[in-house]
Amino acid sequence: MSRGRRHADRIGGAQDGEVSVKVNALTIPRAAAIAAVLEVLMGMALLYGLRRDFRNDEPLSPITEIRLTQAPETHNAVSPPTTPKSPPPKELLKPRSHEVPQQRPIPVSTSAPEPMAQAVPVQDPHPMAESRPVMPQHLKPADISVTFADKVRAAVQNAVVFPMAARAAHLSGETKVSFDYKDGVVSAGHVITTSGNAILDKAAVAAIHAAHYPMATVEYAGRVLTFEIWVRFLGLDEHE
Repeated sequence: MSRGRRHADRIGGAQDGEVSVKVNALTIPRAAAIAAVLEVLMGMALLYGLRRDFRNDEPLSPITEIRLTQAPETHNAVSPPTTPKSPPPKELLKPRSHEVPQQRPIPVSTSAPEPMAQAVPVQDPHPMAESRPVMPQHLKPADISVTFADKVRAAVQNAVVFPMAARAAHLSGETKVSFDYKDGVVSAGHVITTSGNAILDKAAVAAIHAAHYPMATVEYAGRVLTFEIWVRFLGLDEHE
């Protein structure tokens, strides 16, 4: 029985030795790998420490942030082919109609008119020293020159026609007539003193309108002159 136990112990020891050899064979590469990793970590730690010291010695430069943006894609769109436009049709010129412009009604204000300011007469600072007298437009017999009055009287006397009835009756006399003269034309002829015979008075008024008067001079042009003259009717036995 002791031999059996010894044999069993030998077999168990042999098995334990094979297991230990196998474990040792497996753990050696792992230990090497772990050691290599540790060395790498220690080297990185060393480099990190050196870099940190170097950064503490030198001032840090500002970090610029660079962002990369993607450029927008441009699609080269193909434009459709343009068709040539046809020219617009020419408009026919229509004949212009002569339109009469309509007059616009003038608006009438219903409000009361504003009172106008009274104009203040302005005196001439340099009055004329002498002003010419204004001649009246209607001259009386006393305002007419004797020379021009004689010409008018002679024109009326030359136009007298002695009535046949008065001549047959041996009538004679003088009639004073009055009339207005303007630029060779007379008007308003009438008798102011009768001769005592209606036939002679009527002939005196007729002589006024039948006479050929002289033209007005420059001073009488465009003005009215009133004449009073005697028209004489002489018989056959009378002479001037």
